[in-house]
Amino acid sequence: MSSVNLTLYTLFTHKLKLSEADAKDFMDAIKEEVRNDIKYENSDFKSAIREDFLKLELKMEQNKSELKNEIKDSFKWFIGMFITIVLMMMGLYATILLK
Repeated sequence: MSSVNLTLYTLFTHKLKLSEADAKDFMDAIKEEVRNDIKYENSDFKSAIREDFLKLELKMEQNKSELKNEIKDSFKWFIGMFITIVLMMMGLYATILLK
């Protein structure tokens, strides 16, 4: 028995004046109840974490689609600016060559 179990056992036998068998049964019942409570809290915690991960995954998918749209828009601007700069350079060369 661990020190906590011994403390409970002595408390039940001396203070509550239970028989040894009753004290052991009472101690086992308390231990089982604590274990069940811990299991229940762990399962609640796991389900809460699972829900949080699902929300996070959904948000990541939304961000991924927004990022794809931003990349498309940026690429369009890049192409537009590139074409404009090339036309400006061709115009400058044309003015120099046609002079």
